[in-house]
Amino acid sequence: MEEEIVYRHTVEGLFRSIGDRLTPELRAKLSEVGLDLDSQSPRNTSRTVFADALRVTVAHLYPDLDVSEGYRRLGVGIIQGLEQTVLGKSLVSMWPIFGPERVVVRIQESFSTVNNYMHSELLTQGPGHHIIRVNECNGNPGYLRGIIEAGLARAGAKNLRVEPFDFDGHACSYRIRWGG
Repeated sequence: MEEEIVYRHTVEGLFRSIGDRLTPELRAKLSEVGLDLDSQSPRNTSRTVFADALRVTVAHLYPDLDVSEGYRRLGVGIIQGLEQTVLGKSLVSMWPIFGPERVVVRIQESFSTVNNYMHSELLTQGPGHHIIRVNECNGNPGYLRGIIEAGLARAGAKNLRVEPFDFDGHACSYRIRWGG
């Protein structure tokens, strides 16, 4: 079986989004779990190391918050970090034009570009009502919840609710609703 890996652009994007909160102390903690951000040759990261890195990062950045809320905020930060790049700024600026219905499809499709093991399915229940099923949430459904929320909010979704359900430690489903 092929090793489950997170692509280096995903890891780089996550830690670029953290900015100056990526302290020497956090770098050391990440190194302890196997993620060396100081390496001269960035490489793909194993699924387990990435999950550990997310856990360590959430604990370091959000020690006073509920763990799920810390993961959610880290996910929101990914979209905010994306907006700090030239390409990302251009992409995100188009989301209001596309609208939330098209952006929810793009978000679901983009999950397969971050690693070689995540599979997702979008089930449309009606306008402004979708379910996304994902086979791997890297330890907590809050991370993907934050990404979904931030992306759809940028696309103009009003009265947005993203609710994780059926989390089994790996797979999770998200009920997504907006409008009226």
